[in-house]
Amino acid sequence: MRREEKSDLISALQSSLKEADGVFVIENHGLTVKEMESLRNELRPLVSVFKVVKNRLMKLALKDTNFEPVSDLMKHPTAVAVATDALAVTKVLAKFADEHQNLTIVGGKMDADLLDKDGIVQLSKLPSLLEIRSTIARILVEPASRLARVSAEYGKKQN
Repeated sequence: MRREEKSDLISALQSSLKEADGVFVIENHGLTVKEMESLRNELRPLVSVFKVVKNRLMKLALKDTNFEPVSDLMKHPTAVAVATDALAVTKVLAKFADEHQNLTIVGGKMDADLLDKDGIVQLSKLPSLLEIRSTIARILVEPASRLARVSAEYGKKQN
């Protein structure tokens, strides 16, 4: 890769990091091309970047960003997911790691927290924002629907 290409890649990574709400590092020792493509397809709507990048180039992109501490996690050949929906990415990575032993979650950073593998797995068990919203909507609507059912039953008994 020429110097200009490296510079362009670093700039592209830095611009995607500015809009990210999480960065995750994985090691993919022995994943087949088909498995890696499957992971990419699952992550595509949730990330702005999912790449196998040279650690040195990624560390340069991470420098002077909120995600700079992630640089310390990059010791072996890694793939990096720059997430736009970090909680959903944790769910995909944890599920994929369970199904494929060749994928190792190294860690990541979400908001102000530096996460290890266990932290990412724990986050993956939390409900998503959509699930929380639907639960709240169900809780708010349930009393009114019960009242309507009781009123309807009462009306039937009066006739």
